Amino acid sequence: GFIIPKLCFAFQTGEESPSDGTAFIFGKDICSHPKAARRYIGYCPQFDALLEYLTVQEHLELYARIKGVPDFAIENVCVVMEKLAEFDLLKHANKPSFSLSGGNKRKLSVAIAMIGDPPIVILDEPSTGMDPIAKRFMWDVISRISTRRGKTAVILTTHSMNEAQALCTRIGIMVGGQLRCIGSPQHLKTRFGNHLELEVKPTEVSSADLQTLCQDIQERLFEVPSHPRSLLNDLEICIGGTDSVTSGNTSIAEISLTGEMISLIGHWLGNEERVKTLISCTPVFEGASHEQLSEQLFRGGGIPLPVFSEWWLSKQKFSEIDSFILSSFRGARCQGCNGLSIRYQVFLG
Repeated sequence: GFIIPKLCFAFQTGEESPSDGTAFIFGKDICSHPKAARRYIGYCPQFDALLEYLTVQEHLELYARIKGVPDFAIENVCVVMEKLAEFDLLKHANKPSFSLSGGNKRKLSVAIAMIGDPPIVILDEPSTGMDPIAKRFMWDVISRISTRRGKTAVILTTHSMNEAQALCTRIGIMVGGQLRCIGSPQHLKTRFGNHLELEVKPTEVSSADLQTLCQDIQERLFEVPSHPRSLLNDLEICIGGTDSVTSGNTSIAEISLTGEMISLIGHWLGNEERVKTLISCTPVFEGASHEQLSEQLFRGGGIPLPVFSEWWLSKQKFSEIDSFILSSFRGARCQGCNGLSIRYQVFLG
């Protein structure tokens, strides 16, 4: 894969004529022999050029014939059906194109470009308007085609560096109509980048660590004489009366922690700051799990002990990662945490 601006696409496909210079496709000059050159090209424009009353299958059959695919290959070898299956369009085969969603229209446009297996496929922003799942599907299809027996070269233009890195083995960047740099994604990042983005995902909390912490907190909670009366009242409400509290027979899963109890646990575990955002009303951006726990605490009145313990151990892992990164990479900056992973900007040099 290779990214290239739209005007170059227009020259290669014959939509525009260059004011100077030329290009060759399989030895065919695009200026003096444009029809011969275009036989080697499959093209998907940025905006879907579909005939609204033709069905999906009829589109592929039409363009297969225009590209010179033999009738026996269309009817007997099932070239069209293979493309429908490859792009997950079989269930839409008999639908007119105007009834398709935006994502399926893009799939059809790319399928049209690839029907007949041309040696060069030009894609102008192929995943524009697609939702993340459909976009990932499209990337997988393009990647398979571009690496399939070295049969097809894919040239695409995109504004997304994520898309370029996912699909392209070489990337060209043009500024002001001039090609300013070209190379592999890694070469360009090494040559021109001033930082790396590091994403770290901690290991899952082990059941042994979770059980140990739950038992430790439970034992501390049931040391009733050491607690203020208000905390004892909270325990009675959460687990069913004074007898349960004093007997210590309540299971870990039955214990629900109030805000006051969580504050005290934070003190016991040596990090009161960690629980402050959980029990305060201040908005934070520490991932969905943090926000859900905070909402559960205020709306439901408490958080189950195992759930809190797992959150605490997870936060501990993130804290250890943060300390390691900041001490190991000078000037590193945290870019955000989504509750599953944490991202850093690490400067080079």
